[in-house]
Amino acid sequence: CFLQACSVCLLQMLTVGLECSINVTVTPSPFAGVAEGENITLSCQVTQRRRSASLPVVRWMFQPESGAEELLVARVNMQRAKFYGNYTKSFSKPKIKLTVVKQGKIYNLLIMNISEQDRGLYSCRVQGFKKHQERWKASSNSSASTQLRGLFICCCDELFMAVK
Repeated sequence: CFLQACSVCLLQMLTVGLECSINVTVTPSPFAGVAEGENITLSCQVTQRRRSASLPVVRWMFQPESGAEELLVARVNMQRAKFYGNYTKSFSKPKIKLTVVKQGKIYNLLIMNISEQDRGLYSCRVQGFKKHQERWKASSNSSASTQLRGLFICCCDELFMAVK
């Protein structure tokens, strides 16, 4: 995990019997220096093994270092509309900005004015939806995370947890 970008890939069988694969990679990796008061951009790259009609729904989640409840930071739906969660709306000044680049393959989360309360686990969760018999159904899920601790970000996936 420390030598390459973090990624988790989950394969599932679709209801139509086809195999679909979504790969999610979160960077920076393995470390990025960030001091209190600075900004940092976390990037979530979404790739699919083969071209498909699957549309992604992307969620950036935040689990505070204190162990408090996981919170929705931002979400992009199938139509690429952006929504900000209650965590993002809780700040008096803009603190988070979500941008979608490369035709919906990269979802950047800009965290501004880093402070101690920003420490915790940031996860990018992707759920693919595919149209089957005129209805949209979830076809695959994948996620990757990055841990913000102290003055650096440490990269990990669901199979490896960074040491404090």
